[in-house]
Amino acid sequence: MPFPNTVHYGWPAGFPGAWASQNPQRMVVPGQNGFCAGAGGVAVAAFAWVQADGTTVLNTPDAASPKAAPTGFVVRAQQGQATQYLQQNTMTIAQGFMVGLAQGGDVFALASTDATVGQAVYASTTNGTLQCAAGGSAPTGTVDTGWSVAQGGSAGLPIIITGPLAGARSTTATSSGTGN
Repeated sequence: MPFPNTVHYGWPAGFPGAWASQNPQRMVVPGQNGFCAGAGGVAVAAFAWVQADGTTVLNTPDAASPKAAPTGFVVRAQQGQATQYLQQNTMTIAQGFMVGLAQGGDVFALASTDATVGQAVYASTTNGTLQCAAGGSAPTGTVDTGWSVAQGGSAGLPIIITGPLAGARSTTATSSGTGN
């Protein structure tokens, strides 16, 4: 690592892929083999899809369902490995390594568009990167993630997105009379 030659006086509030709050954080529960990065690796702080085999994760949807919503958001969880000689950092999880996908909660992210509070978050189907727009108006080449902007910002600067809450439980009584 070279000697530091820059001083940053205004650090961002958070770093892409990191949890932004201690509000409920939900992870996608993998099968018995876990989730692992597919060919070419998986970008951290982007959306990703579990492929048809139920284990492989990529930043692109499975070919069989190209318009499917992403499975989750790739969070920073000490997963990236510096695999190149003298590489200082990486935001890519190498092929074959474990992947953690957030299904809900508040995380820092970067969007390629300006983001304002309440906008819907869309994922690019080519690389999982984020774009923000009004709900129901998905930009070309994206799919709705079900996430929304909690704290906005300019394109390329950290924002906070929030994932959907867990589905509400049914209040319909069961035959035992105990409810769900």
